[in-house]
Amino acid sequence: MDVTILGSGSPIPDAERAGPSGLVRAGGASVLIDAGRGVLMRLAAAGWSVPQLDAVLLTHLHSDHTTDVNDVITTFWVMPMTLGRTLRIIGPPGTQTYVDRSLDLLATDIGYRIDHHDDLTEG
Repeated sequence: MDVTILGSGSPIPDAERAGPSGLVRAGGASVLIDAGRGVLMRLAAAGWSVPQLDAVLLTHLHSDHTTDVNDVITTFWVMPMTLGRTLRIIGPPGTQTYVDRSLDLLATDIGYRIDHHDDLTEG
């Protein structure tokens, strides 16, 4: 098992600390634990990217642990290597509602990108 702390910050923005998040790799699976502010940049700095994730585990639904869930979802679906894959988002009661509402908020953007972009990673 390998654990990487990606961020340990609080809801108060801090240039030195990203929001709460970690990456756990075990048994061939990679799970993002929470998605605090700046998680995608911290994943990249650790040599990882969203398409390499098998799941996201939200420990609880406080905003400092969920701020970048939208970015994780969007990045997952725009990457061509995720075609046909589903990113599982697991968490406490209320997580499904949180994810559904996030997808509702992203619906206009998703529709625009599907209608106006071919491969978003080209160029």
